Amino acid sequence: MSDTNQLHAFGRAAAARSAIAEIINKVRTGELDLQAAFVAADADPLTGRCFAVKVIEAVPDIGKVRARRTMDAVGMAEDIWLGDVPPAQRDELIAALVKPAPDRT
Repeated sequence: MSDTNQLHAFGRAAAARSAIAEIINKVRTGELDLQAAFVAADADPLTGRCFAVKVIEAVPDIGKVRARRTMDAVGMAEDIWLGDVPPAQRDELIAALVKPAPDRT
């Protein structure tokens, strides 16, 4: 690999790592919800290459165990990329992780 090709590869890898870190941090801080993360993954191929489990674990109050158990319950592999999650599994996952509204009666 020539030096020029190597520099381009390093640049692309850095851009991918940056996009992945950005989506995870936005979900972790609550700036994006899980639905918005899926939309971002569809719009940006670099974001779509993030493992879904990392984004789901970053959802506030979910954690590693609940994220992985929920993924297993909806039939989702732990090594699937965020952009590759089928729409039906996205809907099931979001429904399973959404907190129910408090009952104020």
